[in-house]
Amino acid sequence: MSSTPPERPVRPRFDQTLKWLLSRAPNDVLALIAPGLTWHRERSPEVPAIGRVADLVWEVARQDGRRGLLHIELQVKVEGDLGERLAEYAIRLHRRDHLPVRSVVIFVRQVANPPVSPYVIPWDEDDSLTFRFDVVRLWEIPQDRLLTSPHVQLLPLLPLLAGATVDTTMSAAERLTAAPIPHQEREDLVALLIGLAGARLPRGSLLDAMRRNPMIDDVLTELLKESSIVQLWAEEGRAEGRAEGRAEGLRESIRLLLEERFGPLDTAVLAAIEHCASESLTELVRHSPTDTLEQIHERLGLPGAE
Repeated sequence: MSSTPPERPVRPRFDQTLKWLLSRAPNDVLALIAPGLTWHRERSPEVPAIGRVADLVWEVARQDGRRGLLHIELQVKVEGDLGERLAEYAIRLHRRDHLPVRSVVIFVRQVANPPVSPYVIPWDEDDSLTFRFDVVRLWEIPQDRLLTSPHVQLLPLLPLLAGATVDTTMSAAERLTAAPIPHQEREDLVALLIGLAGARLPRGSLLDAMRRNPMIDDVLTELLKESSIVQLWAEEGRAEGRAEGRAEGLRESIRLLLEERFGPLDTAVLAAIEHCASESLTELVRHSPTDTLEQIHERLGLPGAE
């Protein structure tokens, strides 16, 4: 004869009971645990799980052997919620691996007003959350650090560093084409160098310089066949060259028109024409035959003619 085991007594759910109790008199609770605050309204206690993927997360070690996580976030522009996202990544990574987290933001393009550490959620005299992070501005790092480094794999970053020119970028391309690395890796690195260089350097000049070097030209020819990025860069370079030629023609027309009407131009006017934005040149050509010299000065952003 089987006997039915006695039912276990149901344990009271203290958490639910306590929540119910605290919700009955929220202002009295606040007076006990957080004097000075008053209850406003109930909010959902659910915390949504939003999918997040960080750019790079490395397990690293300090000189004393202590390990932690280094989170690297790559940015091309300033985003308003960057500090908030960094803090969220750090908390999630810490909860996942239970290791300390250090966050570094790398700006690959020059931006105005990059974020400043720490990210703070302020409240009265105290901060409810403070998260510190590092900001790296590639355009402030001297290019010599890469030019003298034996690690050629980082050379594609050179055009983004301080002091980079067409000549130094060519030096980087020459080192890459001569480096004892697999053929496919070499082409990938040269393609990346070209793509990054096009963001800061005159593309037409760089393309011409590469074409004059037979070894680099051979690699470039292969890349133009296979790499859509390099093809786009070359097409943009050609278009940029055509636009520059048209703009220079407009500048020459403006100089001739104004000299015909007003005689030799002073250096301020010549400099203003030289630095005039391309979209404003057509308007200047249209008005040069009829505008007074004072109006021309105004269009060029110069003080009125005396």
